[in-house]
Parts: sequence; C-alpha cells; structure tokens
Amino acid sequence: MTLPSNTLILDNGAYTIKAGFPNDECLSIPNCLCRSKDGNRLFLGDEISVCKDFSSLQFKRAHEKGYVTNWSTEISLWDQTFQRLGIQDQKMNGHSLVLTEAPFTMPSIQMNTTQVVFEEFEFDSLFTGLPAEFVAWNDLRSAFKEPKEWGAYKDCVLVIDSGYSFTHIIPVMNGIAMEQGIRRIDLGGRFLTNYLKEIISYRKFNMMKDFYLVNEIKEATCFVSQNLKKDMEMGRRLRRNPLQMFYALPDYSSGRMGGVISSTSAADAREQQILGLCTERFVTPELLFSPSDIGMHQSGIPETVMQSLEQFPEDLAALFLANIVLVGGNVKLPGFRTRFEAELRALAPSTAQVRSYLPKDAITFAWQGAGSMPMEFFQLGSVSRHEFAEHGMNVFRRKKMSLRLDAHK
Repeated sequence: MTLPSNTLILDNGAYTIKAGFPNDECLSIPNCLCRSKDGNRLFLGDEISVCKDFSSLQFKRAHEKGYVTNWSTEISLWDQTFQRLGIQDQKMNGHSLVLTEAPFTMPSIQMNTTQVVFEEFEFDSLFTGLPAEFVAWNDLRSAFKEPKEWGAYKDCVLVIDSGYSFTHIIPVMNGIAMEQGIRRIDLGGRFLTNYLKEIISYRKFNMMKDFYLVNEIKEATCFVSQNLKKDMEMGRRLRRNPLQMFYALPDYSSGRMGGVISSTSAADAREQQILGLCTERFVTPELLFSPSDIGMHQSGIPETVMQSLEQFPEDLAALFLANIVLVGGNVKLPGFRTRFEAELRALAPSTAQVRSYLPKDAITFAWQGAGSMPMEFFQLGSVSRHEFAEHGMNVFRRKKMSLRLDAHK
C-alpha cells in the first residue's frame, strides 16, 4: 500500500523546497528570501522569478550550515509552498507530513521543527527521515537493471548526497541509515559557488556581490575533469583552446539577460561584458575530489566512501559498492559520475563490483522515494500530534528505535 493521498511530502533542502502529495508532480521553490539592491523590494521563494535585476541581491536563508535556524523565514516559505500546492487553509489539520532532516541534526533543532509542525501548522502526524533513507525506497531494481539478482542487493544502498551545504556518504539498509557509516564532507554547492566567485573576482571582474549570477555561471559552464594534469596543460594554450568558454554577462539596464555564447559571438560583442572561462571551469568542482587543494583537512568523495565502508564486514561493504545512488545538485556536473566511479574502483578491492546510478532528476529523487515508502513503514515511524503532546520527543526516539530493530531482523 502507498501513502494516503492527504500526506504531504516535504524535502526541506537548504537551497530548494521540494513538496507535493503522493502521485502528484513535485513542486520546487527556492528556499530563500531576497532583497533587491536598493532595498525596496523583497522576493520570497519563487517570487524571484519576476526579478529583473539580480545584481547585488541580498539573500537571507532559513538554513545555516545546512540546518534550519531561522524559523520565522522558513514558516513564510512553507506558507507560500502550501499555497502553491492549492492549500488555502493556514492550518494543516487533516494532513500528515513526511519531512526530511539533515544527518546529525541537533535535538534542539529537531524540537523546534516538531513544535512548528504540530503547533504552528497543526499537522495530524509527522514522519521524519534522512533524504538518503527516502532515496532507498525508489525503484532501484529497474535503475540497476538486474531484476534476477536484485534479491541479493535490494536491502543495501549507498547514497552519495552532495547538496547545497555539504556532502554526505550514507549507507542505508531496509530504509534505515546505518549511523556508524555516515560521513560528512564540509563541501557543497554554496562553497563551490563562493570559490568560483573569488577566482573570477581576482582574475576577471569583481563579482563578490553577485552570488546568484555566479551560481548560474557555475551550472552553465563547470565540469569535472577526467585528467586534471592534461586539462591544466591544455588550459595554458593561448590559441584554439578547446576548454575556453565565453559567458555574456547580463545587462540589467537594457533587460538583456546573460548566457553562454560562442567564441565568434564573443569576438563580435560590443555592448555586453564578456567573461572568458577556462581552467576555472574544472578547478572549482575539483574540490569535491580534493578538498586538500584549499587546505581542508578532509578527504575527497571516493576516499570518504571507503572510510565509511570500513565500518562494515567485507561482504556487506561489497553490496554497498554495487548499489551506489548519486543525488544532489553537485552530482549533475558533467563528468562527475565517470570520475567518481574511476577513482572509487582504484580504491576498492579488485574483486568488488563498483556500480553507481545517477537519477534523471537527482535533486527530487529523495522526494520521489518518500512517495514510494510502504504504508506499514510509515505507520510504524509516524508520530501523531497527540503522542507528541503526551510524550514529547521521546516518542520519536522510541519509534526510530523500533524501525531500526525491524530493519535488522
């Protein structure tokens, strides 16, 4: 059985909110509040789509380092999200909520979240889980195209979740994250955009106040190098450089928007500023594989995967290596999956099969999986408003423990 139709699924990411009801389309809304350069206009959530001047936009996010710390802003964004879904009532009684939470969320933040859900919005019940746990409920049998052998693999999934705030490696068994194997890298999309912003500002134009624009440039031009040394040497070419790309910066006074242009158009451009990019395109995503390049005392994603799997017996680790799912905005960078698999194969035992799956929409894949969660699992882990009022946060801990024990049977 699937989830009831009155169950709202909310993947509350730091960059975007993904929301909707089971079997409906996923609605994505920017999880931010923006103030215009002159300070006279505020843009809440998807209102940013009507903004005509993105220069020097001031962003205010409810999340800090991946965790919700500003609930006044988040409540406003949730209100907008519910309205976009066609929910007119401010109170959500009669609805259940399936909500994502980040790994290692502090108890005080969990408490604040629960109070908002039950007291501010009056949901009937709440089910919380890590995005990686919901990812595992997707139809991965079809994704890996091994229906006959799926019985040996279906219970073990290794999720690489590289999002806006950080990157997590999370082993999941039977829909439950194995806490001993969870690892975090303090690198995400926000860090990469800020890094690219500094490089461009130092070498080209001062864009230190143009986070939104630089993020657009990153998504349009960056890729993961398959051979860093070769690409660095190629990047030194002054003429006929295949890595060079040109981005026409927007002219907000005339309403002309920016975008990638050809070298011919760049040479002929007279009225727009043209940003030339070369090595910047791949040294920025390279941080995901080598954080030590900027002095971070952390390993890259492939090495961190192996550190995670050291916590499990060899046969179990082999199952995780054969069932890797890549989610989050950063894994969509061209070349990410190829580079990740190549480096992981070099680190994994020679007898192990290394296999990864990149969903068509890696950003909403956790939301999709939540809608496929079995009804029995949802009922076992869901906490009602009455239960919370009577037992507090202890009821969440008890139910999570029940799910964990059931997963190990």
